[in-house]
Amino acid sequence: MRLLTSATVLAVLLLPPAHAFADLPAFLTTWGHVGTATGEFQEAHGLAVGPDHSVYVADTFNARVQKFTAAGAFVTQWADVDPGGVAVSAGGDVYVVGNSAVRRYTADGTFVSAWGTPGSGDGQFSFPLDVAVDASGFVYVADWQNHRVQKFSAAGAFVTKWGSQGTADGQFDGPASIAVSATGAVYVSELTNNRVQEFTLDGVFVTKWGSAGAGPAQFDFPTGIAVDADGFVLVADSGNQRVQVFRSDGSFVLEFGTFGSGDGQFHNPTALDADDTGTLFVLDKDNARIEKFAAVATPVRRASWGALKKTWR
Repeated sequence: MRLLTSATVLAVLLLPPAHAFADLPAFLTTWGHVGTATGEFQEAHGLAVGPDHSVYVADTFNARVQKFTAAGAFVTQWADVDPGGVAVSAGGDVYVVGNSAVRRYTADGTFVSAWGTPGSGDGQFSFPLDVAVDASGFVYVADWQNHRVQKFSAAGAFVTKWGSQGTADGQFDGPASIAVSATGAVYVSELTNNRVQEFTLDGVFVTKWGSAGAGPAQFDFPTGIAVDADGFVLVADSGNQRVQVFRSDGSFVLEFGTFGSGDGQFHNPTALDADDTGTLFVLDKDNARIEKFAAVATPVRRASWGALKKTWR
């Protein structure tokens, strides 16, 4: 049997963290540029992927929602007043927030219903920035200037709310984006507090992570948040021109992206989402395009002592 030397033990103890072994998501393709024609964008802010892998974009300054295939081919579009955030239910219904309201459409853009008025009461909004739908069809809205999250039934009936302005656990200073995992965790990113908070489906605070900065698990105006098929939490770290990936408990996995207009670069990424295979779509706002990436690879775990012993036999 070959014995472990002191140098080997030291090397094992100094192994880099698990995220250092993870492969960065491979760039696949991109589409879009500035303009008003189909497949073009002006200050687009929201993006969501449907159960059939269709990609929906809230094309804000063009006052419309555009729908694409997963390969970027234009499918259809429909007019919408000041669209900001967009989400798609498991059944394919599309929810759009903006202009102090939530609007519900079918997958082809047929209007179904709407609710909301300006204000701070239940079912009212002040600059709602994002929307999410859970597996049961409940709708969650990041009510930005009211510094809260509101929860509704699929038809728009008010269910509950949580949050107030501040920096304490469960408080917000500008909730920017919201996502719900398959296991029922609600994640909210905050622009000014530069952090992510996790809640239960009923708004009970679970944990938080993040601070202002440019290092791992630090943020500069995190605008978009999503959860992929493996439960990784993906954050569009807009001011840092990158996407950061975390485990469900907030532990850092990896980051990718730099400032620029080349493949895999960003200029203010504002929204992102992943399909059921983990394929990732990022709305690169100031480059007026969508970038598509392969799924996040599961990081290689630290070697166990048992595996090390086996290796050295």
